[in-house]
Amino acid sequence: MRLITPDDVDRLAVGVIMLGSGGGGGEQDVHVVTTMLRHAIRTNGPVRVLDVEEIDPDALGVRAGLIGAPTVMIEKLPSGNEAAEALRAVRPEGEPPVSAVIGWEIGGCNGLFPLLLAAQLGLPYVDVDGMGRAFPRIDQTTYDAAGLPITPLAITEPSGNRALLDSSAIEKLARTVMVDFGGWAMMVARPLRIGDAAKAGIPGTLARALELGGIWASPQESHGTRGRAEASGGFLVARGKVVEVWRESTGEFPRGTVAVRRLDEDDSYVRLEMQGEYLVVLADGEPLVTTPDLICCLDAESGRAIGTERLSYGTVIDIVALPAPPQWVRPRMLGRVDPRAFGYDLDYLPFGQS
Repeated sequence: MRLITPDDVDRLAVGVIMLGSGGGGGEQDVHVVTTMLRHAIRTNGPVRVLDVEEIDPDALGVRAGLIGAPTVMIEKLPSGNEAAEALRAVRPEGEPPVSAVIGWEIGGCNGLFPLLLAAQLGLPYVDVDGMGRAFPRIDQTTYDAAGLPITPLAITEPSGNRALLDSSAIEKLARTVMVDFGGWAMMVARPLRIGDAAKAGIPGTLARALELGGIWASPQESHGTRGRAEASGGFLVARGKVVEVWRESTGEFPRGTVAVRRLDEDDSYVRLEMQGEYLVVLADGEPLVTTPDLICCLDAESGRAIGTERLSYGTVIDIVALPAPPQWVRPRMLGRVDPRAFGYDLDYLPFGQS
């Protein structure tokens, strides 16, 4: 067991932003959640974090996560009580109580919201989640791949609106409700047995976020991007200047292409393909890194991660690759999260084989 205290929150925030791979909310968006998390911890005490072996496998764990655009939270601020309200909707009186909070998506804001719920309810957080990074869709979890239930799914928003959903097309329905609710909402899914979540999920992702936070929160001039990437188990793909950003808002998720003129090689360019997250890096049409491995873009001067929505012309960036959790690169899992799952005519490139 370990405790998450207010002193851990900034380091954790840096880690979950890195695991967001450009999605899930950037520094400004995550700051909204860290403020609430610190307050909840100071009010209710530190959050206990348990490994999956430290809790009864028959206990029930609850998942909470944001659906929609994290950037909207800056204009439509959360109350902080949305997840607790959704839990009451999905778990009415008379149902067996939940004993813990588990992760759903460790990348971005959704790496912090479950901890906020745990702090508010006085429950432990069990260090397992279903993504190990950020992905855009509800079904892109190892939980879903194992056939574990999502519904009933409760959705709430700050004004008090709530919906309880049960549908085989839960992704489309949940997003329809989210848009009607104003651009973002909080989801709480049907609780899972901890034993089932542990078997299907990705353990140790909160510990990984804390590890990455410790590495990437360090001063840029002290370690350099290359050294920090290698310390994280990854590598520096390229340093370059953004010379063109093209975005398109058709379809369920925004799509974009970014041209980067390399500064570490003469007369050379790389191309980034992105949707909610950075998904592919190419050079001369050949892939260098592909999803589900993580692609992170960092401001070359400050070392801070830049989300897909805020990457802009003229910025000098470092492109860093980090390995995906091993669960995602198994043959039976890749089809959910490889480039073809996002509409690109590319196969997964095993990490480091560019």
